[in-house]
Amino acid sequence: MKTRKGYLILRNKTYYACWTVAGKKFVKTTSKTVRREAEKRLAVMIEPFLVEDEIKTLQNVKTRIEGAKTELAILNGKRKPPISIVATWDNYEKASNRPDSGKATLGTYALQWGCFERWLVEKHPDIKSLRGVNMEIAGEYAAHLSGRGVTANTFNKHVRVCELVFRVLKDKAMIEDNPWEHIERKKGLAPQSRRELTVEELKRICQSAEGELRLMLALGLYLGARLADAATMEWGNIDLKRGLIRYMPRKTARRNGKELTVPLHPTLANILAEIPPGNRKGYILPEMAKLYTETGPYAVSKIVQQHFEKNGIVTKREGHGVRKVTSAGFHSLRHSAVSLLREAGAPLSVTMAIVGHSTLAMHDTYTHVGEKAMKEAVASMPVLIGNAPALPLPKMIAAAPISALADKLNGKNWQAVKKELLTLAKQTNTPAS
Repeated sequence: MKTRKGYLILRNKTYYACWTVAGKKFVKTTSKTVRREAEKRLAVMIEPFLVEDEIKTLQNVKTRIEGAKTELAILNGKRKPPISIVATWDNYEKASNRPDSGKATLGTYALQWGCFERWLVEKHPDIKSLRGVNMEIAGEYAAHLSGRGVTANTFNKHVRVCELVFRVLKDKAMIEDNPWEHIERKKGLAPQSRRELTVEELKRICQSAEGELRLMLALGLYLGARLADAATMEWGNIDLKRGLIRYMPRKTARRNGKELTVPLHPTLANILAEIPPGNRKGYILPEMAKLYTETGPYAVSKIVQQHFEKNGIVTKREGHGVRKVTSAGFHSLRHSAVSLLREAGAPLSVTMAIVGHSTLAMHDTYTHVGEKAMKEAVASMPVLIGNAPALPLPKMIAAAPISALADKLNGKNWQAVKKELLTLAKQTNTPAS
């Protein structure tokens, strides 16, 4: 039987293998006299030709697929115009599938993307759309960042933002491969944090501060608040009567939404009490809040650092990268608050409950910290701003009397129990002599 896989013919009791390739006929002896054995030999003899034929067939299929892809890309390009480089960030901001980043984070991302955009316009002016950015260009930009001598942390942040933008816009921009996924992240040194201030330094900066800066420094020191929270704190967060501040740190609000309840230090309470009741609405620091919300943290931070430098505190030092890093700033007050609390003997859980820790594990730790323990810890911190008299530490109602009254409460004696409870409450609110 003649097939495209070859066939056998019998000559003088010996089978010959016959096949045709590209119009050329091949005839070779199998040296076999038994047909079954000859068929096996035929299969071995023509196998290379069949594989070659299959390769050519697959190559033709591949060519047709690539051609179809090109046609599809042209059609899709007409249906979905490419995203231009200059319009990329606007598209990212409007994308429904991007991470729900906060305003400050989004602003930082915009600055980092802008660095890449400006570099691309300068180095590759012919690349007009997002699709034109390939692995070679991504690698070239990574080399550019390294060549500038930026820290590993800065390098990783810039590359991550580019990878994020491409990932979010991948479908809309019809990008087949994200070129930034192939850029290796760098391992850097430990983060360079701000140092804590000495008691003498704290006295200098706090006692020489005036106006809103004086109160903002007090919030940083006695509340352990970050700059964003101190600058935008509102009167609605303050309970002067109970001596408490309740606020949700901006840094952790989007992650866990947990609110901190922190006792007012007598010094901080006195400074807040200086503000007339009629002005206790909206932002506690209206000028600082406006500056922070309209121009960002840098402008407010600069005011603090200028005040530090005016009082002889060096705020910059050499870092791991090309830029100098901040060694002392508003965040130093937060570090100092932790140190003062720890030096006063406050348990770690109490200290973390007051300043608010960023990890969920630590949140679980200080969930059970009592209000009394926190008030005692805050009150133990030294008076570093002026000579304002300390406010009395509020008394706490002991649990035992309350439990005893609750046990004997019934429908007949409820009025008497109520009277006793009111008496206890009155004693608690009476200032200590």
